[in-house]
Amino acid sequence: MMKCLRRKKDREVTDETAFLINGSMLLEKLVAFCNGRCNPIRNFSAEELEKATNNYDKKQVLKLDGYFELYKGFLQDRPVIVKKFVENQMEQFAINEIVYASGMSKHKNALKLLGSCLETPCPILVFESAEDKTLADRILDRNDAFFQTVPWNLRLKIAADIANVVVYIHTAFPRPIVHRNIKASNILLDENYVAKLSDFALCVSIPEGKSHVKDLVAGTVGLIAPESLAGGYFNEKSDVYSFGVTLLVLLTGQRSSDLSRNEKGEEFLLVNQVKKSIEMNIFREMVDPIIVEEAAMLGKEQQLEAFRSLALRCINDSAEDRPIMIEVAKELRHIYQCTISPYQPAVHQS
Repeated sequence: MMKCLRRKKDREVTDETAFLINGSMLLEKLVAFCNGRCNPIRNFSAEELEKATNNYDKKQVLKLDGYFELYKGFLQDRPVIVKKFVENQMEQFAINEIVYASGMSKHKNALKLLGSCLETPCPILVFESAEDKTLADRILDRNDAFFQTVPWNLRLKIAADIANVVVYIHTAFPRPIVHRNIKASNILLDENYVAKLSDFALCVSIPEGKSHVKDLVAGTVGLIAPESLAGGYFNEKSDVYSFGVTLLVLLTGQRSSDLSRNEKGEEFLLVNQVKKSIEMNIFREMVDPIIVEEAAMLGKEQQLEAFRSLALRCINDSAEDRPIMIEVAKELRHIYQCTISPYQPAVHQS
């Protein structure tokens, strides 16, 4: 009995210590980011989140990543997503995400942060539910028994939605924010195909008066801009590059990087594979068969060409020659509108 009480007391001390340490770091980051003025962040207990996820039951896993896991759960009879980092030493990433995600929550295409648990060594985050898996699940995981195709018009809508939220990230704050990890597996979909950008753990703000931030190389292989890989330089154009690769993933139904391509004598990186196919004039063979086999639609060929041209401009090796995100968003919205009003031509810039 005394041992049980002692263990409980020790855990309370540990929880309280973690809460104070994490709370202090969070407050410091919030003040630096927005002078402490941002959306209220609700605090959940570790016990609440264990109960919400059935003690982090693997059957509840929505997504597995190299450094975190997303769990489906219920809090107060409300469906939620619980994000748990896999290593305790990642508390800086968790705090970073709480800060930036709290600022994004007003945008309909950003996964809304509901609260966090600060009493664990590494904070745990709670987000709104997005029930229909990730974009990667829906267009890449074709061996899944529950795989469902995403038609061309919905891919355009998803691309336009995510472009809008990236514009918000780049322009809506006193200092531009760089996401640094825009990819299909970080785009969640709800039952109405509303796209939600997630994973703000790698976000950085560009210092006032600067054009970029220099940091350790971060992101995902195949989606990191050349200047970021070479020198650790990140700015809005780094996100444009990652977004451009994501457009190619949408268009081809292929992963941004895939070791199995090497076995076929193909390029490991999707970007290189696409560029090579264009040089050989066989890019048409790379378009996702699901898109090709859809029923004919007036103006579809022009839409595909405009979409491809936009993606290629986004992945230009020269950051200066890439468009800014607001231009990308406008062009995508125009292409998407063409699927609704097919008599409107889908023009593209060269």
